Amino acid sequence: MIRWRSIALAILFAGLGFLCLLVSHRKSSLSPESAQNSSPVQGDAQTALAKGPSRTAIPGAVEEPLPGATASSQHVNPPPPAPSAPVVDTPESTTLPAATILENMRTTIHQYAAAFGENPVGTNPEITAALQGGNPKQVNFLKQDGNRVNGIGELVDAWGTPYFFHQISGREMEIRSAGPDRVMYTGDDLVIK
Repeated sequence: MIRWRSIALAILFAGLGFLCLLVSHRKSSLSPESAQNSSPVQGDAQTALAKGPSRTAIPGAVEEPLPGATASSQHVNPPPPAPSAPVVDTPESTTLPAATILENMRTTIHQYAAAFGENPVGTNPEITAALQGGNPKQVNFLKQDGNRVNGIGELVDAWGTPYFFHQISGREMEIRSAGPDRVMYTGDDLVIK
């Protein structure tokens, strides 16, 4: 029995020693002396650690305040610019309201579903290709109704930002427009099913 206790204590002390070694190594890597010898990326991370807790920014996400943080201590990263590809305006795209253009996109998706029994699937370029005739019946479902295709084959909203198509089921799809700020998942997004 004493032998087992000795072994257990030896393992416990070895684990504690290893933990202390890790902690001391971490502290030494965050010391001011090591910050001078580190790369700029490590220095920026150390500066951020010195300022307080932070979180990894997700493009297009709205940051919530950290617990206990004041407005002056919050650093908000600006949203990344939306990718741009050439988009040719049509008379309909410049005169129709953005909500009407989005409703027309929903109608186009519903027409495809009526013809084939399910919605087109895939990424925006794959859905665009299917709606432009890349389907078993080679039917072009896109009309002059305000919806446009950019230079890289994506359907875009009234502001030229590619739509986000969320497949809910085989016959139900959520279509999201980034809205006037051209950033997905912000308060001005237009969404329709």
